[in-house]
Amino acid sequence: MDLNLVRTFMAVYQCQSYTKASELLALTQPAVSAAIKRLESEIGKQLFIKKGRGIEATSKAHALATKFQFALDTINDAVNDKNTLSVYCAEIILHSLVGLEQINFAESPRSQSMLFEHLREQKVDLVLDVATMKDSAFVIEDAYVEPLVVVCAKNHPRIQGELTKVDYYRESHVIYSALWQGMNGFEQIAQEPVEERNIALTVSSLSSVLMFVSQGDSLGLVSQSFAKRWEKQLNLAIYPCPVKLDNAKYKFIYHKRYINDPQHRKVRQQIIDKLSKKKPFMEWMGL
Repeated sequence: MDLNLVRTFMAVYQCQSYTKASELLALTQPAVSAAIKRLESEIGKQLFIKKGRGIEATSKAHALATKFQFALDTINDAVNDKNTLSVYCAEIILHSLVGLEQINFAESPRSQSMLFEHLREQKVDLVLDVATMKDSAFVIEDAYVEPLVVVCAKNHPRIQGELTKVDYYRESHVIYSALWQGMNGFEQIAQEPVEERNIALTVSSLSSVLMFVSQGDSLGLVSQSFAKRWEKQLNLAIYPCPVKLDNAKYKFIYHKRYINDPQHRKVRQQIIDKLSKKKPFMEWMGL
């Protein structure tokens, strides 16, 4: 039997819809329908019946689904056992994940459209990053949430002990150059109207934000764990942001074909488990 027929059947069975199954498999709806008819012809039984505007699995379909899923899981385990998944990860949390098995990490490209293009072309299997774009071919789900903090040199001539909103807008800033839907990260997550900031320098990486901040009088905005990771080495001071901000929300982004892939699920869970061990300093942040 053609394995593609089995995969198509399982997609229709799980989605209970030819349309949703076609989106999941990146096929046309007529191609999915034709595959199901071919499978029905091979086994001599009807697999789905119309119910209202949708479809419903027959008893034969339920019986096949159990056996097919076991077979697919066995095949996937055999194929994926020695494989390594390619994962794009935001620079700001990449430091927390290095060393996980069966994962080849690379820093995410700054363009979100490029992220989706590489996923579509199967150049990368999974992305862990901020997502403001949507695409029906991909799953975008919550992975990790973390507060943002303000960093400056520990020996800053004016900021010592506390950082007020007046202080924040009075000082100059080093900012990360990436834009999402035409806005920088600060504008995206601010929960209140923001004032114009004095931008001393725009850099292409968040590591550069810390480096330049540590060597001058400017302020920077990064994730809490990233700031804590380099606090001692760069002699940084860390303050809660006096401007009310949303937390940074990192998402898993991957093609729908991987929803039930055993190794892909395992890798996503590994990442979540590793990040969950990094207990944020919520009491220190006053959150």
